[in-house]
Amino acid sequence: MITESIQLDRLTFEVRRSPRRRTLELMVDRGGALRIYAPNEVPPDELIRWISRKLVWVHEKLAAKAQVAPQTKSPEFVSGESFSYLGRGFRLKVVKEQRKALNFDGARFLLRSDSRRKAAEHFRRWYRQSGTEWLRSRVKLLAPKVGAKPADIRVRDLGFRWASCGRTGVLSFHWKLLQLPVRLVDYVIVHELTHLSHPHHDAEFWACVERAMPDWRERKEQLAESAAHYLSFGG
Repeated sequence: MITESIQLDRLTFEVRRSPRRRTLELMVDRGGALRIYAPNEVPPDELIRWISRKLVWVHEKLAAKAQVAPQTKSPEFVSGESFSYLGRGFRLKVVKEQRKALNFDGARFLLRSDSRRKAAEHFRRWYRQSGTEWLRSRVKLLAPKVGAKPADIRVRDLGFRWASCGRTGVLSFHWKLLQLPVRLVDYVIVHELTHLSHPHHDAEFWACVERAMPDWRERKEQLAESAAHYLSFGG
């Protein structure tokens, strides 16, 4: 993959070219970085004209992220603090004694007091372990709608991506995905299931997504605009 950069309207766009890609795609990632995926044969002047037509949309997205970002703060892991699971907030209670460092009883999270120093690590582990089982069942439910079956499901840290589809048919999901509402998780699942048969975001890809999920545009927009509210902590 060939990588280059374009400066336009005081913005920097990272361009990633690939001989396998057939369409242009612009993405604003969760950190605000601007990435363009383009076919090798698209000339620079045509690419600049295409970006110029997207500038209003880009500035709107960056402004929305700037408004949301100050609302996000690092958790302190104290009693009464709320943590999101599948779009619902659950309170944390710090307790003196329990066998596991972190438990979830269906109504609240329970953190052993001597585990607070590594609480973020315990939460990440909990999301990965609980998320794997839940996502497997959800993928099994949605796969027939797409007509695809993955080789395996994995939950891990994917950096700035919610999910990925490997060439071997393995679907990987970010553990932070488990903080989002179910309807948004479902969109990500359908999106990745579609990649099993359509590797590129071309017309056939989106037609397949629409057959499985007619309101995918609304969900995609909500995912882009409200995701930061559910990113309680990083790492």
